[in-house]
Amino acid sequence: MPKKQDLIEKLCRKPNPKNFTTRELDLLMAKCDCEKFSGGRGSGIGFVHTETERILQFDQPHPGNELYRYQINKTIQFLKDIGEIE
Repeated sequence: MPKKQDLIEKLCRKPNPKNFTTRELDLLMAKCDCEKFSGGRGSGIGFVHTETERILQFDQPHPGNELYRYQINKTIQFLKDIGEIE
């Protein structure tokens, strides 16, 4: 199982990674004290940070399970907002 810092480094790589999966996102968010929830419009996925109650939410990527660039950027900003990335 990858470590939190390894997942953050992969997520923040330049150029953006094209192979950061929803499974890796689930692992990273769990390691950052976030709880996953589903809901919204059909295939929406989201995470709530247990301490700050900030929410990260977007549609599940499909047909594959690799995050799109905007989802990666949104995730990076979320991690900055909750203090996991400087």
